[in-house]
Amino acid sequence: MASLSPTVTQLDSAWRVLRQRWENAKSLWNDPVRWNFEKDHWTPLESQVQATQREMERLAQVIAQAQRSVT
Repeated sequence: MASLSPTVTQLDSAWRVLRQRWENAKSLWNDPVRWNFEKDHWTPLESQVQATQREMERLAQVIAQAQRSVT
């Protein structure tokens, strides 16, 4: 069974890049449209990504434990 570690690492890396780009965009885009985008889209996405990262790490631990018990 394959490890989830590379996938977790890829997600973390992509999220860091996206978050940095969002910070750059925020410094240039400061109006009600941006505030609504942040409230309606960015903040929920941020919560979803963090929850996904936590669950993937938990699943990776379960997979590792299952692999150890099989061998």
